[in-house]
Amino acid sequence: MSTRSTGIIRSAGSRSPRHYLLVPPEPTPNGRLHLGHIAGPYLRSDMLSRFARMRGDLPLTITGIDVYEPYMTLKSAVDGRPEGEIAAEYHALIAEDLAAMDIGLDAFVNPAEEPWRTAFEDEVAGCLRRLRERGAVTTLRERVPYSPSAGRFAVGPWLAGRCPDCDAGAGSYFCEACGGHFRPENLRDPEGTNEVGPLEWREITSLFLRPADPRDLGARMADIGVPARYQETVRRYLSREGGMVRVSAPERWGIPLDEVDPGVPRTLFPYAGIFMFARLTGAVHGSLSGTGVNAFDPGSDVVTVTSLGVDNVVPTLVCIVGTSLLHGDMKTYDRTLINEFYGLEGEKFSTSRGHVIGAADIAGTPNVDVDAVRYFLAGTRLEERRESMEPESFVEVVNQRLAGGLTPLLERARRGLAEVSVPEAISDAQLTRLETLLDRQRSALDGPVVATSRALEAFDAWWQSVADLDESAYWWLKGVSVLGFPIMPRLSRRIWEDLGGVGEPRLADFLAPTSPCEATRPLGFGTMSIGDLVPVLPATSRYALA
Repeated sequence: MSTRSTGIIRSAGSRSPRHYLLVPPEPTPNGRLHLGHIAGPYLRSDMLSRFARMRGDLPLTITGIDVYEPYMTLKSAVDGRPEGEIAAEYHALIAEDLAAMDIGLDAFVNPAEEPWRTAFEDEVAGCLRRLRERGAVTTLRERVPYSPSAGRFAVGPWLAGRCPDCDAGAGSYFCEACGGHFRPENLRDPEGTNEVGPLEWREITSLFLRPADPRDLGARMADIGVPARYQETVRRYLSREGGMVRVSAPERWGIPLDEVDPGVPRTLFPYAGIFMFARLTGAVHGSLSGTGVNAFDPGSDVVTVTSLGVDNVVPTLVCIVGTSLLHGDMKTYDRTLINEFYGLEGEKFSTSRGHVIGAADIAGTPNVDVDAVRYFLAGTRLEERRESMEPESFVEVVNQRLAGGLTPLLERARRGLAEVSVPEAISDAQLTRLETLLDRQRSALDGPVVATSRALEAFDAWWQSVADLDESAYWWLKGVSVLGFPIMPRLSRRIWEDLGGVGEPRLADFLAPTSPCEATRPLGFGTMSIGDLVPVLPATSRYALA
């Protein structure tokens, strides 16, 4: 075996580990997670985390619930329960959803409850104080719709209309169709929703942040690799709203701020709050990692990464990255991984319409393997375009590629281990090929744009090579384990342990020969049918309606 190469496996034991802070989105705790959530930011973040950990780095994934999101007030009204009680319930249920899909978390924060509440409120107060000192906080008079009959300002879930950017249906603050954000008074054809109305317009005093210098923000977006189309979304917002970032909202549910107008509640607007929450995750990282410093401190060498859907482009790039520049004593995110929406049978996943496949539901379905679901979702190109889950396509991939392709090869390789007690060293050609494919995965996962499909292609290229299997079943299986780990963690860990390894696959341990264990159960995937999926398909599915 050649010793001249410094490939990713051969150098794994000698490189210094890097700290990563991965921050996937804060889900609103008013419902369970579905595959539309998982396929986008959560799977991308988890695949990066697993690859980095396998390589020997030190990633921590920290997020929490968006407990003060305006839609919590609607959920409270519908359920007849306090927002905090609902949030606590779904905080636990969402954690179960993520665990069911093997999305790893190191901390899952509820900012409305201890041990995080005081720290979050201190972060809010400290950030506002510093931003005021730097002249970044200003007050504006704005027109906001009010419903006398409901006794509330019609914002958030209580107002609908058409987007001023693309003319699609939109809510009072943002448009899911194009990612645009705006003030309620800029919404076209506004009307009250959820039995709120008729409306009258009242002028109130609101807090806003002055914009970061557009040139500075534009330069920073380019530096961290934000794709051009999302930079344009930000520029469009800055040109219409003057770059102002809302700090306060006329809501009762939230972190209270000083009231100015009599009878007008004022709380922290959650899209400003995500900046403070990002800083909180940095502090939690410092504690859990042992570095003792906030991951966003200017001198921190922690690689900070957030993942998000297209509807959060403006909040993330303007409210977090832009506000970081205004703050002046912190670094911004190093990467912002953006994905387009994932649909179901050609339509957007919709909790309100019941057009969803629940994450925990599909994970608990007989004959449906979580690794197979992750494999299928990893094949999407959401960094480029919207895509849709078609049940028949999922069944075809499972039956033809996994049950019919990968599984027979896994069993064939395992039979080839029957006479192996201690394997011979891997050949230079086989190791070089494996390192080339791992480097393709690194390029696909550890950069400013994550392309899970390219990571999947590298995995497929390895296991589909029967020549490698025939040459050395032990090393072929071990290659399946490491290349598959970001995608199929259960199968990969099982192979690693069946080969005599301990715990998760690690590149630093790859070359160490181990003694395979005796096989006790089948390895791989079984076939399935559309009928296996029907119990978790929504009533809106063409299969449920058939």
